[in-house]
This record gives sequence, C-alpha cells and structure tokens, in this order.
Amino acid sequence: MKKSVLTKQLIESIVRNQNTEYVEEVQDLTMAIVGKAIEDLSKQISYISTKNIILQPANELLNGAMTDNSKFVYFLGVDNAQIDLNTVRSSRFWKNLKVKIVYAWKNRKVKRKSRRKRKKEALLANEPVKIDFDPASYNIYNLSEDLQMAMAKYVGKTTMLYLNDNKITIVGKEDFGSNTQIVLYVVLHDGEKFKYFLNKKQGYLSIDFNSRINCLNQKIDAVGDVFVDVLKIFNVLYFDVNNVKPNQVFLESILYNCPNNLFVEDDAYNSFIKIINYLTIKSFKDFKSIENNENSIFKDKVCGNSAIGFMRLMNELSEIKTK
Repeated sequence: MKKSVLTKQLIESIVRNQNTEYVEEVQDLTMAIVGKAIEDLSKQISYISTKNIILQPANELLNGAMTDNSKFVYFLGVDNAQIDLNTVRSSRFWKNLKVKIVYAWKNRKVKRKSRRKRKKEALLANEPVKIDFDPASYNIYNLSEDLQMAMAKYVGKTTMLYLNDNKITIVGKEDFGSNTQIVLYVVLHDGEKFKYFLNKKQGYLSIDFNSRINCLNQKIDAVGDVFVDVLKIFNVLYFDVNNVKPNQVFLESILYNCPNNLFVEDDAYNSFIKIINYLTIKSFKDFKSIENNENSIFKDKVCGNSAIGFMRLMNELSEIKTK
C-alpha cells in the first residue's frame, strides 16, 4: 500500500471526499440522453418503448459509495421475449471483437459555455437515424448498436461512444467532466431479474438487483449510514492496492456478513478498524452473497473475481500501522 501509516485523518478524509451535486448532474444528463435515444428508437422498432426499458444503477451508484475512481455503471434492461429468442438464436461472434468509436455531431456551432446545463434542460431533436429493423433477427447486439447511434445525437462533438459487444462506454469531458466514464450494459429483463447473455453454450447470467437492494437496505437500517462510509473506505484502499475497483456485490457481501455490532454509529474509522480485526481472523468461505443468499461469495458468479485482490488488501492492512 502507498501509505505506511493509516491515520484517522486519512480515513475520515476518504469519507468526506464526495461531490453529490456532480454525481446527480451526471446521472440526470445520462438519463436524459438515454431517454431521448429510446424515444427515437421506439418510433422505428416495435420491440422497444419507454415502458419496457429499465435503467438500473449497478455499481457504487447503487450503494452510494462513489469515489474519485468510480465509473457510472448501469444495466439497461429490455423486457421483450422476441429479442430474447433472437439473441439466443443468433451467432454474433464477430460482435465480441468489434469495437466502434462514434464521434457525435450535434451542436458543433453552439458555444460551449454551460453546455451541460443547457443540454440537461432541453435536448434538441434531430431527424432520427434510420434503423434496419428485421423482427425475425433483431437481437440485443442490434439494439446496442442502434442505441449507440441514437445517443450520439445528444452529446457534444468531442464526446465518444465506444461499443464493444453489448457494452457502451461514454467519455466526454465537455458533457460530463474530466475522467468521467458512463458504462451501459444492454441486457434482457424479465420483469424481475436482469439477464446478461454470455454465449450459446453458457446462456444467460441472471442478476437479481431486488435481493441486493433489500439486503443493503436491511443492513443500513440496522447499522446506519456508516455502512456506506466503510464501503467507500474499502473501495479507495482496494483501488490503491490493486489499481482496479472491486466488484461491488463482492464487497457489499463481505460487509453485509460482518456482525452489526462492529459498526459504530457516525464513526467510520473505529468501524473500519473493528471490521479489519474481525476479517483478519474470520474465514470468508461461509459468507453469503447478497445477490443470492443460497450461494457463498465464491460460488456466486455475480460476485466476480475480487477475492484475490481483497486478500491482497487484507495482507497489506495487516502490515501497516494505524493511528
């Protein structure tokens, strides 16, 4: 770890370091852009409407533990049985290799001052992009590509939209601010769970946000907002050690399984120290995933592969001093 001494001041500064106005502004603008794009697509694609699309925050946006290195990650779920069938039927191997960069062309001659604020207040309408819609074959990858093109109308000319498979990444300093990345995973939604299509052999990975949200609410009701503060601390320190953010379901599951009495109300530092001491002597093998309480964090695929990085963090924490 970069810090040889983990001071109370450092921990408290991590908790204090937040910009809720910035997060809310990026979220509002993202929702506006996606909303307008979906409206455009719904005029040409019978499978799509504003009523069967759900935009679900997926990472720290969901738990409230955003840090400087956080991305704005969403699942955009479409509830349509025919797209589901077409996705399973199609062989789209080339899509997994194809990466696109689209430069937006809107507002090229508009002055840039207060662009984000104006864009959020009123997104100007252009003629919709022509869509090649074949009801018999239209699948989640077609939707991802069409959504990318539709959103490009509503961002500045320097903003880039990258498409890789069903993942759309938006990067634009003028629209969203420096070092801001918005990531949209275009997936299926069956009314309850999100379904991420892996491939024909593996099928879908089902993700239950309802279970996760319920578990988070239960824990926060029991211990207070200090739970989110500790999440932020672990997010920052994990990134400091591994240079990558942890899987949030994994990290939330770790802290969810910690006894409530380890969380000290309005005292993130003491809570963090108590939890570190507890985790040092505790085996994680029986910790349950908050996404699926029937699975351990090591068996639930949604928990990802953050276990090695977390153990690396724990080893680092055991070797440094605290003040």
